[in-house]
Amino acid sequence: MGAVETGWMQLIDFGALTIVLAGTMLATLARCGIADLRIAISALIGLLTARFDEDANRIALARCLQAIERAGPLAADTELPPDPAIASMTEAYLRSGSREALHTARRAARTAREMRREQAVRTFEYAGELAPVFGLVGTLFAITQIAPAAETISTEATLGAISTAVLSSLYGVLSAHLVCIPLGRAVERRGQREQDIRDALFDWFDAEIGGKKRARPPASTLIREVA
Repeated sequence: MGAVETGWMQLIDFGALTIVLAGTMLATLARCGIADLRIAISALIGLLTARFDEDANRIALARCLQAIERAGPLAADTELPPDPAIASMTEAYLRSGSREALHTARRAARTAREMRREQAVRTFEYAGELAPVFGLVGTLFAITQIAPAAETISTEATLGAISTAVLSSLYGVLSAHLVCIPLGRAVERRGQREQDIRDALFDWFDAEIGGKKRARPPASTLIREVA
């Protein structure tokens, strides 16, 4: 057991890890900008939080339909769905009573989500491209520590520098292919799954609204109601 732990400890080099991680983050920031980096971090946090609650949003939309059926869209008093995108679409319809406004809000929300998702995925892809580069940087840095005075440096220090050089390249490759690129794909897959659910909910809500258009009552009926 002790030999296994010792073997794992030999794969840990905080200096090499710092070069790879810090260099990758700074280079990604320089390439993408702070706005894209924030979007990528937000998407990463989103992967760790609760998933899209389809049932809660469907229930909220059903209640909204009931309120619309009772009082009409402009006078409906109902809570909006918990998802911000669906809530914005629903609110657009309740404020205007127009299905065109509903479709316009849907297109705007979808375009905004797709842009943010593309920015997040692109940022992770850039990080995946840059991580091996800084693994090589760490390797070259470690080699420079032994090259100038190879005849005077101890064997232990030489082996340590070689270990750092090898581990730097290893960290760069692993960071790219086991962290950065997979995270980008995960953000993309989750975003697409949630988009499919939103589309299904929207189509259902839109169909219900279209099917519940009531014919305008005749003028005589309106006069009696007013009287």
